[in-house]
Amino acid sequence: MNMPVEPTRDYTPPPPPPPTIDVLRQADPATTGPAIDAMTPEQQATLTDDVADLGVSERTDLLNGLAAQLDAGQLQRLEPVFGADAVLSAVQTRSPAAVRETYEQQAGAGPAATTAEPSGRTSTEQRADAATDYAERVEGQAIMSQHALGDLMVANAGDPAYLAELVRLAKEDGVLEQVVSPMYGGLYERDDSGYVVTNANASFDADARREAFALAIGAAVDGGVLSETDVRALGNQQTGWADVAGRAGIGQVGATDATRTTATDLGNVLDTYTDAADDVAKLDEQLGGLLAQAGPMTPEQQAAFVTAFRTDPENVGTYTRLTEATAALADHVTQNTDAVLDAAVRDPAVAQQVVDAMTGLAQDGRGEEVIALLTEISAGGPTSALAEAFAGFDELSGPVLEDAASSAMAQLLERNNGDVSAASAQFQTALQSLVQAWPAKAGVDDFRIGSQLLNAAAGGDVSAMQGYLNQYQTVSPIMRAVAGAGVVLGAVGAVNAGTNEDYVNMVAGFAQSGENAARLVAGTMGGMAAVGEAAQAAGRFAGAAGFAAKLAPGLGLIANSASLVNSFNHAADGNPGYAIAMFGDVLGVMGSALEFTPVAPAGFILSGIGAVISAAGSFAGEIINGHERRETLEKYLTAAGVDPEIVDEMISSSSQLFEMSETLDLTPAQLQSLLVDYPDIGGAPGLAGKFTEVAAAAGISGSDVQDFAAALAADNPNFAWDLMGISSYAPSNPGEAATFYRNYLEGSYPEATTLAESLSPDLFGDAAQQRDLALADYNRSGSSMSWEMEIGNLLKNNDDPAYRAEVLRLLAEGGDQRLEMFAQLTSGYGDTWSGAVRESVADAVEAGTLSQSQADMVLGYF
Repeated sequence: MNMPVEPTRDYTPPPPPPPTIDVLRQADPATTGPAIDAMTPEQQATLTDDVADLGVSERTDLLNGLAAQLDAGQLQRLEPVFGADAVLSAVQTRSPAAVRETYEQQAGAGPAATTAEPSGRTSTEQRADAATDYAERVEGQAIMSQHALGDLMVANAGDPAYLAELVRLAKEDGVLEQVVSPMYGGLYERDDSGYVVTNANASFDADARREAFALAIGAAVDGGVLSETDVRALGNQQTGWADVAGRAGIGQVGATDATRTTATDLGNVLDTYTDAADDVAKLDEQLGGLLAQAGPMTPEQQAAFVTAFRTDPENVGTYTRLTEATAALADHVTQNTDAVLDAAVRDPAVAQQVVDAMTGLAQDGRGEEVIALLTEISAGGPTSALAEAFAGFDELSGPVLEDAASSAMAQLLERNNGDVSAASAQFQTALQSLVQAWPAKAGVDDFRIGSQLLNAAAGGDVSAMQGYLNQYQTVSPIMRAVAGAGVVLGAVGAVNAGTNEDYVNMVAGFAQSGENAARLVAGTMGGMAAVGEAAQAAGRFAGAAGFAAKLAPGLGLIANSASLVNSFNHAADGNPGYAIAMFGDVLGVMGSALEFTPVAPAGFILSGIGAVISAAGSFAGEIINGHERRETLEKYLTAAGVDPEIVDEMISSSSQLFEMSETLDLTPAQLQSLLVDYPDIGGAPGLAGKFTEVAAAAGISGSDVQDFAAALAADNPNFAWDLMGISSYAPSNPGEAATFYRNYLEGSYPEATTLAESLSPDLFGDAAQQRDLALADYNRSGSSMSWEMEIGNLLKNNDDPAYRAEVLRLLAEGGDQRLEMFAQLTSGYGDTWSGAVRESVADAVEAGTLSQSQADMVLGYF
């Protein structure tokens, strides 16, 4: 059956909405633009009244957002609503270059059109002729250079490529600034009656030179030889450049009273913050030295030690000042955003101030404010005057963005009482705005993929993020920001979901993947700790919904995962104390958290941090801040809960105690228990080190160390001093020294020897003695002129399998080349050593000291 065909109907789109304040706030070209295009006189009158009712700051923010999104015609239609001057100012700062140029031409604010006729030369020919003319007529002419340059610009005003090349050459030569500088009688110098250099007092047409010079500057900007930011920088050096820029159609040039005030005010707040941050850095460095000198402590003791240091009346004011200064800086930038950014456009020095402020805020827990600034700076696209003012600061899309993302996520988690879903959703809203404003720093699918990763992390699933973390060095800046936020969000999500182990493995592996990755993890810890400190200062730390209850476990999990971040910190300035100090903020917040969360699993939260302290402290010890007052250490160790009976021992032998903890695989609790029972071990410098050497020589470690000390004490209550005394007779070679100590134990400490033999039988008995003998014989023979023959004789004269296997192990330890050289040289003597070598190789393979491939290589020569 044939169906009737409906006649085609033309689609008529719905009319645009009226241009209300809410519609304008969307700043969406697809919605706001058509609404303005269709605006009726009645709607314009209503909108004008509504805009007038807004506060100055709100009105400026609204207009700035529109300038970044709308076209020139739409912006012109808003002149009666906001005022022509206000729209022009917003356009010159926030609009893309093409919109700005069109608008300025329509508003009569752009460069005047030249009436000069083009020469007909190609661009290549123009540039070549400009280079020749500059070399012949301008270069090396001293004060006359500016006049010759002006003549060339007047004569070639119709050729933009020629003019742009002249400007490039003059900029490189330093002549460009002379044209404007009053020191050289510049063309643009003014007094009350007008230009100082006029046609009446010059032998040339000064007006023509001024027009030609401005025309050349415009050509240079259009040709990419000079940026508008370059012109604005020059405008802060000489007032005449504002005149040049105005003629060239470049706005926002030259400092004003308002921008100078803005720069001064921002500088004052920034200086206060910087001073406070520097003072805290000095205290944290001192804290690192104290921790290194304090000896091995449990995680809980470390946290209590740091809390005691940070709350000490001598120190607490410094930390409080940084928290207050950070808040004041964030508030100042937020409340004066438009003034600050407008001043930054005019003055590169202010742009540097803004970057310094963003860097500090991102590091110190105010990432939300930084992301908002980055979004606003980028909203008009890369060709807006605002974006160009910050284009040279690469750190904004690197460490600043990464730190801001992790800090912002921490802020959102704290504000939402640990609600990972709410925090993730709000972060994604901010991220989407940033991606739209800054597409050059994002991949095509970054927002979609980033949202998926964050949603998974909120649920405690970090497996998807692992793949992107593995590509961290090559992904876009936006995805690195997602990584920073994801590390924070994933920590809280993992604690909630019970996927702690997965998270720890993921972040620990990531932190090892490179210095930049380690820096990001360290930054996430610092940012989250700073948010915790701010919550403390604001009274939002304790309680069921406070930071301590909701987020401290997540912070601890990050710290636990990041114990290997020490590799990054140690690299910084080569100062291991910096590695320890980096954890000061985290430990301080965690110590406070433990006070407010009695059921917090302290061991879980803080496990891993001790590894960093120990790793750095083992070689830092008394070197870093080595002259800290003993009474200061005693005070903090006592506050940390260390037994007062061993505080002196902890301080006196701290570096050797760190080495003992690592060498003998002792936990801080085990080590402190050992000192309590046998205080002589740490009673004087050197004692702990000798005890460690003897215990290691006997194969003692872990929980057996306490029993070993008890056995030593049963044989000789003064064993620590005895071992110290006999150490002066020990050989310098570590292996031979270990043999010496085992022999001494067997002769003087029967109970300790019995225990050691039961725990490490391989180190005692006939086979062990043969290995020790082999080591001593090898050390005597291995470096002689006829070493291969002497070692051959060792194998020939001692047929013990353990002896022979050890000799070949020592040969192989010197590298396969030495092993092969031995085989090659001894095989040249016929049967002298061949039989002993073959038998020794078989013994070594059976003992596992030579691989089969090594054995085959040696036997190949016999």
